[in-house]
Amino acid sequence: MEIPETTVQLLRDEAYAALCRVALSDALAELERDKASVSDTRPPFGVLARKETRETYARSMRAVLDHAADVRGQLSQIEAIEAKLRPLVRAAVAEYLAAASDDYSRFRQILARLHDWERTFQALPEVLLGFARDVRGVRLAATGGVKGVQELAVLREMAARLEQHDRELIIIEQALEEVVTTELRREIRLPVLPDFHYLAWVGKLAAQSVEQIVAETTRVEAEIRRFLADGAETALARLEASRGVCLQLESQFLDTYWAQLRMHARAHYVEERDVDEVLTYLNESYIEAEIVRRQGEISFDPLTALRAT
Repeated sequence: MEIPETTVQLLRDEAYAALCRVALSDALAELERDKASVSDTRPPFGVLARKETRETYARSMRAVLDHAADVRGQLSQIEAIEAKLRPLVRAAVAEYLAAASDDYSRFRQILARLHDWERTFQALPEVLLGFARDVRGVRLAATGGVKGVQELAVLREMAARLEQHDRELIIIEQALEEVVTTELRREIRLPVLPDFHYLAWVGKLAAQSVEQIVAETTRVEAEIRRFLADGAETALARLEASRGVCLQLESQFLDTYWAQLRMHARAHYVEERDVDEVLTYLNESYIEAEIVRRQGEISFDPLTALRAT
């Protein structure tokens, strides 16, 4: 897949900006050396020197200082341009890699699956809280010496909801397994969730004695509430760690390829041009264009736009 022309243009502009920065930095270093040389010609004893000598020294030093100030100003312009240009180039290269590189697009797929898991998991604590509440209802009925048929029916309905959430998380986990390579599985992995007891557990519970029901529901409710207090946060921390690793690897992949494109751009996309000419073009393209765009947003008149339509 060929690199889009818009991306080539951004890479070309980035190369020109970098070359300008190097040229201006070299010029500034040379001016510092000139300043030192001029300083060596400073007349001794100040006012005792001849007027012509003092004036010559002052003119020479002023010329060097003024030139250095101009170069510093141009360097500041280049730095401002590069600050605007860099995120544009990075986004363009990332978009190209997402379409052209299976290895790079894999990171985006992983991040999407991690996001899916997190979104589904976020609904789980509320369901677990309801499940714990209904478990307590069954326990209270059993504590009174009866098997609460109604309470067991309510618990079974909540268990079905919990089981559905578990199935959704499993499907996402399987989808993630398909895109995570063997090398990544040690660092990019989903949290391991406890067994929350679903429909089969409720069925077994209904067949137990009231004493067994009290003991079992007490244990399970305690497990769920411990998870809600600490386990959910731990699970999200594990997920965030996996996301962080994926983002870091994605960024490293992008930076490595981007560095190669920079070298290619400097070798093939640029030609010899005057620094002032390049600086004017880049300033118009990335600084003045941004100012004009923002001015348009500020001065937008909805009534004028409405009449124009």
